[in-house]
Amino acid sequence: MAIEARTKTTGIIEVFDGTKDGKKAYLNPSTGATNLNPKKVHNIEVLDIRALEPQPTVKDIGHEIVKSPTTLTVEQLLNDTTPEGKSFIKENYWPEAASLVQQQSGAAHVEPWHFSVRKQTVGYHPDEIFFMRTGVSQPASTLHIDNNHDTAFDHMKRELGEEKAKSMVEKYKRWAIFNVWRPIGIPVQRWPLLFVDYSHVPGSMQYDQDTERIFRVDNPEYYKSHDNFLKYHPEYQYRYASNLTPEEALIFKDYDSRKDKIRGTPHGGFQDDATAKDAPARNSIEVRLFAFFDDE
Repeated sequence: MAIEARTKTTGIIEVFDGTKDGKKAYLNPSTGATNLNPKKVHNIEVLDIRALEPQPTVKDIGHEIVKSPTTLTVEQLLNDTTPEGKSFIKENYWPEAASLVQQQSGAAHVEPWHFSVRKQTVGYHPDEIFFMRTGVSQPASTLHIDNNHDTAFDHMKRELGEEKAKSMVEKYKRWAIFNVWRPIGIPVQRWPLLFVDYSHVPGSMQYDQDTERIFRVDNPEYYKSHDNFLKYHPEYQYRYASNLTPEEALIFKDYDSRKDKIRGTPHGGFQDDATAKDAPARNSIEVRLFAFFDDE
């Protein structure tokens, strides 16, 4: 059955708003210590991707909706807390995600390397659960870009080994990181995933100009050296997919080695004004994948 597009909605985003001391931004998840100012909240209008013509694709704009049911059950996708559950997801869901990215991006070779399952706790802001250190991943409430070149290549060296990483970069003309994001169990009704379209802003996205690096303190298990929080710009446009179902996935580009391509997709959860008070919690799974291209 076709899903009716809403055309647009309104909502709230949260973005970086500087540091208290003007120094390098840091965050200590163990204690809550940080020099970050409270996040800046903006009321925005968000376009429904389903209503856009032509539909955006990862090749031209860096993100798209794909109809692609998974063979895994809800219980299998949510079982990420045991070694057996994690192994099952890697062995059975990762190949599905890799096939999807290869098909939609045209990559010559794809290797999955990381996944996260997010289980929202209703009644709390995601940041509250984060500092409770419950171990349960929540929707990311701050707009961000997952990687710049430094963290992207660090991931590759760590996951593939330094020797293989260097050989893959030499073998292929271009490489990228993609994210495959899917709801689990029911359509998304709380904190839907939002993409930032920055194509209307003069000049391409510049990490040093348009994002701020946030360094983790006393968090050695965190898998990258820093996060890239997005700075607000009045010309940004915002997109989401209304009523995203478990039979669909969002694919978006996390990083691209080619500088004249869409290098990364700013994204994050947003508070949709259309959310019903009794809407159920959002559960989702995302897989990150390296993609290698024969052409530039």
